[in-house]
Amino acid sequence: MPNPSTPEFAVVCRFQGLFPKDIGGYEKHRTRNGGDLGHVDPTRSHLNRPVIGKADWAARTIALIEDMKAENFADEIETLTRRRRKKQIKERMAEGPRDPWRATRHGPMREVILTANRDWFDALPTAAAREARAQAFEDAARDWLLENFGGDVVHARADLDEQAFHIHAVIVPKVQVELNGTKRWMLQPSKHELIKDYEAAQDSVGAHFAPLGLKRGERRAEAVRKARQAGEEPPAYRQHVRTADWRKAEDTRIVETRAELDRRTEAVTAEEVALEQKQEAVTGREKAIGAREDAAMAKEKEAGAVLAVGQGLAAGALDIEDRDGTPALIETPEAKSGLLSKLRARMARSSSGRARALHVFSKALARLREKARDEAKTAVARDTAEIQSADETIVEIASRLPYAERRSIGKIRVSLSARIMALTGRDTSRKTPAKGEDDESP
Repeated sequence: MPNPSTPEFAVVCRFQGLFPKDIGGYEKHRTRNGGDLGHVDPTRSHLNRPVIGKADWAARTIALIEDMKAENFADEIETLTRRRRKKQIKERMAEGPRDPWRATRHGPMREVILTANRDWFDALPTAAAREARAQAFEDAARDWLLENFGGDVVHARADLDEQAFHIHAVIVPKVQVELNGTKRWMLQPSKHELIKDYEAAQDSVGAHFAPLGLKRGERRAEAVRKARQAGEEPPAYRQHVRTADWRKAEDTRIVETRAELDRRTEAVTAEEVALEQKQEAVTGREKAIGAREDAAMAKEKEAGAVLAVGQGLAAGALDIEDRDGTPALIETPEAKSGLLSKLRARMARSSSGRARALHVFSKALARLREKARDEAKTAVARDTAEIQSADETIVEIASRLPYAERRSIGKIRVSLSARIMALTGRDTSRKTPAKGEDDESP
């Protein structure tokens, strides 16, 4: 009883049509001297071994078919001669021997392939066990071929240099038939029931390999019958093709697929490049806009700081003093704390604006202060001249008054001159007597 945990594998039996002209190519592939060798491991080709037939089976088979043609031709001429069919004899002599098979697209011979899934052969843990399983499969294949096709099996071999162990065999179905009163040797695949009935072949090989733990393949004919009886679409026909043909088609498909993938990859790459370029352009614009926004914000903060310094100076909350040739912004003692807090916050937003304001306003204040000093000097000189003129006038008037009044005016004049000179910043320690003034003069 099979172990439920063990996966079930099917024995594979496939028939492939073969013409005598194909034998040369078949032999090249068998000896690994030509044909499709892309799936062959050359390091294992020496392990391939014969199962049925001799090494010269191909030459023997071609010679057998030629003998059949010659014997048939001789028998046919003999029959026509016996029947005195002179015209037909001339025609047949001109035509020559005919191929000993009816026209067929599959060919008059059959190649048989027997195998199983590679995992079935590789499932055993040791190389000895795997070799024993392959040998058991080979023995079963030999027995099944001889049991069902007998001497028509002219060749069989075991291939061990491909993905899975498998058996190749060639069947030459030789039969003698009655044709127009004459016996003819023909190649007739339908002489074998298992070639004529594919499902019967699958049943036979399934039963034969069951002792090895293999099962019959898919029951397609039965599935087709049931589908038709139920009015359903039958399963698609699975057409077997030669390995070389399949590989050629597969190689073509792979090349076409790769070309299509390359085309699509190039298209996708072009789209990605275009998208990246667009993204870079968008990113560049975003960066430019961001830079402009940052610059505008920085200018706004800088202008705010400059304005805060100007407002502070105008309000008397801030002042600029010279510290060893370097202007410094200071807060005045009279400044209100609320105003200073607002001014500090606005100036802190832009150190460059604060520095720029200090530079600009320090120069402006220096010019204003210089101008104020110049104007003050001019005003003092003008006022001093006016005071001197007034003083001279007082002296002149006093000289005409009596002594008592003149003395009193003199005291007033001294006191007034001291105050005026203190206001103008002049030195009053040295007194210069006015014109005509003596000790008794005012």
